[in-house]
Amino acid sequence: MTRTGSATPHLFADWDGIARRIRENQRLALFLDFDGTLVRIAAMPDHVRLEEEMRGVLRKLAAHQKVTLTVISGRQRAELQRYIGLRNMQYLGLYGWESNGNKTVPFPDRVALVSVLLSLLAELPSYPGVWIEPKRNTFSVHLKDASGETKRRVVRQVERRIKPLAQSLKVMANLRDVEVAPVSIGDKGVAVRKFLDQPDMRGALPIYFGDDFSDEPAFAAAERGISVLVGKRRATRAQYCVRGPVEVAEALSRMEKIIR
Repeated sequence: MTRTGSATPHLFADWDGIARRIRENQRLALFLDFDGTLVRIAAMPDHVRLEEEMRGVLRKLAAHQKVTLTVISGRQRAELQRYIGLRNMQYLGLYGWESNGNKTVPFPDRVALVSVLLSLLAELPSYPGVWIEPKRNTFSVHLKDASGETKRRVVRQVERRIKPLAQSLKVMANLRDVEVAPVSIGDKGVAVRKFLDQPDMRGALPIYFGDDFSDEPAFAAAERGISVLVGKRRATRAQYCVRGPVEVAEALSRMEKIIR
């Protein structure tokens, strides 16, 4: 069910009910987005910083046998490991598709991806505030600093480039960028469902925090649990909301105390 921004209650307003569900469940599957959820959005992706308060509560949660802690992001898995640097937790990169460092996309899809990347690298730098971030198996067209009209024009241009290659590539819209990815890379909802289908996860209470449009499929996948939109309120599949990473850290700290 999609809720309007004003209809999404704050997580702390229903904390007694949240706490009861956490106490009653024998296992928690805690999923956390990275940018905008664990860290504040930075001017450039490599400028983000995980605050020590957040790292501390993640370390405590990861140590609990009752908790399976997973960070799931559009970033590459190696980046997540570098920025967070904690053991006893799982890192899922590229929207959950990259669960280890050995995954590769089919060769025809890679050829199509490189072809579009080269075309857009030649075309898009002329737009102010727009830049492209190549990744190993996808690439992002960053739009955070572009005007509204520029964003619309760039998205249309990317979609036109992808349309003839729709059997190989897709466009994934986010709040601050668009991702061009092979169709073989699923969304975060696919990753969460696959994770919860593991034998030792069946019956676990899913808890998901995320801020972006790419988190919406995961909110739907975690609908039997607790889903939380982070940041500015908007229409969402999430059941609750918090205002930013500071409140995410507070919520995680409260959860850890309940479990402890």
